[in-house]
Amino acid sequence: MKSAITYSLTRLGVDHIDIYRPGRFDPAVPIEDTIGAIGDLVTAGYVRAVGLSEMGVDTIRRAQTVRPLSDLQIEYSLISRGPEEKIFPALKDLGVGVTAYGVLSRGLLAGSRPHDRGDFRGQMPRFSGENYNHNRHVIDALHHIAAERGVSASQLAIAWVLARGPSIVPVVGAKTRTQLADTLGALAVILSADDLARIESEVPAHAIAGSRYGESQMRQLDSER
Repeated sequence: MKSAITYSLTRLGVDHIDIYRPGRFDPAVPIEDTIGAIGDLVTAGYVRAVGLSEMGVDTIRRAQTVRPLSDLQIEYSLISRGPEEKIFPALKDLGVGVTAYGVLSRGLLAGSRPHDRGDFRGQMPRFSGENYNHNRHVIDALHHIAAERGVSASQLAIAWVLARGPSIVPVVGAKTRTQLADTLGALAVILSADDLARIESEVPAHAIAGSRYGESQMRQLDSER
């Protein structure tokens, strides 16, 4: 852990990291040991806050007994709503925030599709074969609602995540200035309770074909246990 953060600080050219987290659960190392090591880095001044990523409720609660957690990074979107069942209630109980990634489901909600063989999304279940064709029909409803409001489907999808609560912070990648401007435009999209109900009704998560990762990866995710 100390070696990893030393390299990170050097590459970034900074003297501390705001939130430091293990990217995935390591079954060979007790989470208490991992969080304890990050806690030592907090005490030393190299880290400001401790986070987790894609962890399940039991792991989150065990980690919290060692050091107060700042947030959990986890995939969450209009069509990836698994955390709502058990994980989000536990986070609320513990006072832990959420850093939501994949809010556009890797571009699926924005109408994007794999460009070539080098695009890793082509190997993901939701973009594969008939799954993609099926999912596009489901997501067409989101684009229709967005068009009615005069916004993009991306903005509507991001606004939906923002509307789920102040403790959820969406992370959205942008490769171009146009994408960045479109992303920031989501801040101006205010959704009422009726808006949320309509979006969730017309784009139901259960209607999406395929899991968010491949089968082997899904088995390895502590958050899916």
